[in-house]
This record gives sequence, C-alpha cells and structure tokens, in this order.
Amino acid sequence: MKKSLLNRNVKYLFILLLILITCIIIVFLVSKSSNYKKQIIFFEEYLKNNYTLDDATIREFVKVFEILYNEFSYVTEYVYPIELLAIGIVETNFENVKGDSGESLGYFQIQAPTYWYLKHNYSEFYQRINFFEPWYWDIVSERPDVQLLTSILYLYDIKLRFGEEDAYSIYNGGSETYKDKILLRLSILEKEFKKFNRR
Repeated sequence: MKKSLLNRNVKYLFILLLILITCIIIVFLVSKSSNYKKQIIFFEEYLKNNYTLDDATIREFVKVFEILYNEFSYVTEYVYPIELLAIGIVETNFENVKGDSGESLGYFQIQAPTYWYLKHNYSEFYQRINFFEPWYWDIVSERPDVQLLTSILYLYDIKLRFGEEDAYSIYNGGSETYKDKILLRLSILEKEFKKFNRR
C-alpha cells in the first residue's frame, strides 16, 4: 500500500515537473518573440526620431524584419533588429552611400562578393522580396529592403559559421576596432531600448 502510494506520488511529481518545464519554455518563447517585435518597433522609432530617412525607406526596413519574423523565424533567433541598428549607425550613420572606393554599397556597406555568396546560399530570401539583380549601385541604392536583408543574412551566416564572439569583427574584415565600436553602440542602444520598453 505504501509502495503504491509512493509510486503514485512520484508519478504526480513527475507530471507536475513536466508541466512546469513546459510552462517555462512557453514563457521563454513568448518573451523572446515579444522582445523581437518590440525591437522592430524600437528600430523604426529610433530611425524616425534620429535620422531624416523617408517613411518609405523605414517601411521597407520594417517589412524585412516582419518577413523574417513570420516566415524565417530561425534567423530571428540569431540576428536582432537592435544589432542592425548598431551596424547601420557605425557603418554609415544611416546614409545610403558608396564606401571603400565604391566597393561597399548602401546603409550597411555590403560588397558584391558577399552579396553573390549570400544570394547563392540563401536564394529563397531574395526570391521572397523579388530581387534577382546584380549588386550595382544604381539598382541597390533604390532597394533598402535588399540592403537590410543582405546585412542580416551576412551576420546570420557569420554567426553560424564562426560563432557569436567574432561575428562583428568578421563583418568588417576581421577588425577588432570595428567590433569594439559595434559593442559600444549596442550597449548605448540597449540602454535606450530598456527606457523605450518602460514607456
């Protein structure tokens, strides 16, 4: 009798533990999902409040984040809007320009070989936003969505292949100085994001 009562209690305890673990996982996933959505809003608000970008460009950026969130959520587990905000600030201060003697293009300074590598390996993303063109300035300058998507995929690919720790330096050819600038900008943005969340 005592043994069967003990077995029953162990079963109940085990079931209770499973329910608790399931609840914790659900809460974690919901908060992670909610955090990503909040970062999209923060990204949008930050650009509107601090830069003179036109509304259409900002909408194109937001659209990319929403597509990733809704259709390619595995990417959103590795790359966050706040990171792209930091990269855009450090790279060009959100100016749509040519850099590196014309080698790097756009807000996030992507080079043609990087684009072709990503387009080959992640073609479904470019199909989703109907972009099949070469990485020429007159084409790329008109497509902020392509610029952002390419930057996100580049950071995602780097993190998968080389890990989180060196991702920012590799983004800029292995520059530790660049990594330090991104980390500094991220720490500033994260503080602002916390204030934004308290509103």
